[in-house]
Amino acid sequence: MNLYLFIPLLFLLQGIYGYIGKRSAHQLQGEHDYFLAGKSISFFPLMMTFLATQVGGGVILGSADAAYQYGWWVLLYPLGICLGLIALGLGFGRKLSSFKVSTVAQILEIVYGSPFLKKIASLLSIISLFMILAAQFIASHKFLISVGLTNPFVFTFFWAIVILYTARGGLRAVISTDIAQATLFSIIFFVCFGFLLYQGTTPTFTFPSFAFSTSKLTGWLLMPCLYMIIEQDMGQRCFAGNSPKTVSKAAIVSGIATLTVCIVPVAFGIVAKNAGLIIPPGGSTLMTAIIYATNPWFTALIGCALLAAIISTATSLINAISSNLVQDFDLFRNKPNLRIARLITLAISIGAFCIAFYANDVVNILMQSYGLFVSAFFIPIVIALFKRRGYFLAALLSILSGMGGFILFQIVSLPFPSEIVNIALSLLGYGCGEWITRIQNKERKQLDSVT
Repeated sequence: MNLYLFIPLLFLLQGIYGYIGKRSAHQLQGEHDYFLAGKSISFFPLMMTFLATQVGGGVILGSADAAYQYGWWVLLYPLGICLGLIALGLGFGRKLSSFKVSTVAQILEIVYGSPFLKKIASLLSIISLFMILAAQFIASHKFLISVGLTNPFVFTFFWAIVILYTARGGLRAVISTDIAQATLFSIIFFVCFGFLLYQGTTPTFTFPSFAFSTSKLTGWLLMPCLYMIIEQDMGQRCFAGNSPKTVSKAAIVSGIATLTVCIVPVAFGIVAKNAGLIIPPGGSTLMTAIIYATNPWFTALIGCALLAAIISTATSLINAISSNLVQDFDLFRNKPNLRIARLITLAISIGAFCIAFYANDVVNILMQSYGLFVSAFFIPIVIALFKRRGYFLAALLSILSGMGGFILFQIVSLPFPSEIVNIALSLLGYGCGEWITRIQNKERKQLDSVT
């Protein structure tokens, strides 16, 4: 890579993103606007922010790393994201946007009448999103190591700019910069793929044998798909859309675009494997393959596009975590202006940033974060979208059963995917809670009629 081109170009783009975020911050008119952008987002910006949110470090760098080991089967991961976005577009997004709430966790309070469930859901959402955010920092750290930038000052200064404009501008800043970043990485990734084909360095289009008995099929395909429907940053965008129809169209188009863009990193991972490239310790398969297959000038441009993809996901996660904290916990309410929200956003970002120096496995962190939240909350949240009133005990037993299964099967291995078992346990818990509550209500009515 030509670092003399890459570093100035990178920070020039950072300056542009910062300027866009700063302009967006001037439009803020309160906490509601900070987290939901006035619920006025139209189709194109909503579609681009959906795309930018999902095409991040985990999908790009993680998919290339996994493709180096498993080949084209890794497309199951972005396919899961694509199917989840399409599911949002075919009805779930419309259901989410019909609720007059700021977070997905608040839906549980409305339907099940329990502030306690809302706080539990919000807390687990924060943990899950924090893990995904940490994966973005890890991905960017791996990238910089791969191109020879091992100085922590560059890494720190790069993320300091991102964190500051995200904390200042809220969702408006995130969406505004998402449009610029998604446009940049989409164009450059496709040009890069065309360059790969032009050079004749084409990946083999064969599917090697794959152990379907493992949890990778459900982990890559099912978990991202289900997570898209219930995660806070996706829900936040559904709440911010100017109409349910806009949300549906934007989600479907972005789902197709996400899968299309993700073909590029998977292809480069396979090229790296076919060429027998040695990936440096802590380095990125994608950048190693790009350096091998292209020239230094082109690699610099791709590097900027890759970091744009990572930034776009990270800013979304930062804002979503802050939204959960400020909107769902009374402790952070009724503070003057937006100071508390911005300080919380800053603290969360610094915490995730520090993890990047001590972890390396991007895809595994993502799968664990998806599995944790889906196991506990997919069943009660999805039922809440289609049921005006639910029983507290049903939701509580569903959450406890799914979470218990997730924890248990981290210790005890199964001969089949544990993710499906966790969801089945959650559904069973919901059914038991519903049955117990109905019996109790029936007995209470009989007692009232006697007295």
